[in-house]
Amino acid sequence: MTMTATKTVTKHVAQQARRRRWRAAARLAAGAALALGAAGPVLAQDGGLAVSAGVRAWYTHWTTFSYYDGGGPVNLALTQTSGPATWVFLPTASVRWGNWFGAASIFPSTSFDFTDGSSTKRSELDVNVGYAVLPGLNLTLGYKKVSQRGDFRYEPKGPVAGISANAPLAGAFSLYGSLGLGRLKTPARNGDPKVVDFKADYRLTEVGLAYALPGSAFVQRWTITAGHRIQVMRSKDAFTSATGQAQDGIDTAQGFTLGVLATF
Repeated sequence: MTMTATKTVTKHVAQQARRRRWRAAARLAAGAALALGAAGPVLAQDGGLAVSAGVRAWYTHWTTFSYYDGGGPVNLALTQTSGPATWVFLPTASVRWGNWFGAASIFPSTSFDFTDGSSTKRSELDVNVGYAVLPGLNLTLGYKKVSQRGDFRYEPKGPVAGISANAPLAGAFSLYGSLGLGRLKTPARNGDPKVVDFKADYRLTEVGLAYALPGSAFVQRWTITAGHRIQVMRSKDAFTSATGQAQDGIDTAQGFTLGVLATF
């Protein structure tokens, strides 16, 4: 074999190795995305139908806004309150076909106790569809609903657009990151004083690592994920001071996540 032919073969082998690494990352991220629920890192270079299901644990620290009334009938100031972080287990599911995918996740109703003495139950629903526009780059569009029920009911919902990216690392590891932005709105109050009526800007960010394990006869592969997730809702004009100055109410849920996902 000539030197030129040797170089050509070596280059071809290297290119095929790179393609294999990207395809492995694609399969890995396709599973990781469903564990993320919202704008998660799905790659879909592999053809055919893939169905995934799993659960992720989110160590959720929730900080939200409240009001100080000084014991009177009128709110005097906007305050922040929080409570101990709580593990929440979110079931997830998804379907992928070619470059298209759909995903859903549920934050089950969970009670949180706050430092101001109040207690509120929180639940969430995320449903998304997406498309892999490039290897490692995905766009999503979905629907999000947040329900907070305690002394009052605050239930904003609306559309969320997202983008996610991922990159293969050494071996079966992959790095992922995602961003989601939305505008949520509460249902009409209809004269109910217990219903909180605000529009809210929503933002999701998440970064983490994923690791793929080979499956068995019924499971193509297992995907393990670990990351950090932050959700922020900024409720517009939540409080107006005596001087007429409007303030937004900030609601933040954040913490580490661990997930396991089976792809069939």
